[in-house]
Amino acid sequence: MIHAQNQKLEVMLAPQAVSNGATATANLDVKGADYATIILTFAAEKNTNAVGPAISLLESDDTAATNFATFDSNFTRATEDLTESKQVVYHVDTRARKRYLRLSVTPATSTNDTLTICAEALVARLSEDPASTSDMVASTNDKVVIG
Repeated sequence: MIHAQNQKLEVMLAPQAVSNGATATANLDVKGADYATIILTFAAEKNTNAVGPAISLLESDDTAATNFATFDSNFTRATEDLTESKQVVYHVDTRARKRYLRLSVTPATSTNDTLTICAEALVARLSEDPASTSDMVASTNDKVVIG
């Protein structure tokens, strides 16, 4: 197995607009993985007075929303002003983490603080190699091409 194939790409948050005061969340199962990279992509803000969103990365042994807790204050932050599109990337050593990670993104509550976001995760260093290219992605709607 080629090491670059010993990973799985998952869409955590499909591209979407999140209105002020709302929260976008997604869970990521990291069972059998030693490492995860989570990439959040933000479009430039529409309102020049907007404030960056609050981003949290939490962990839990199950998917019950009330069981998730912050495991490192470095993973909870407010992004800087989004006058231009930008990415926020988290690199997580999952060997010492619980099974599920939860991403939470909340725009500020000011008027017109709606933001456009998407998030993907690359779960790598899997304990079991994917049996096929379809096992390298999260769903049958996704495709892998190896050249």
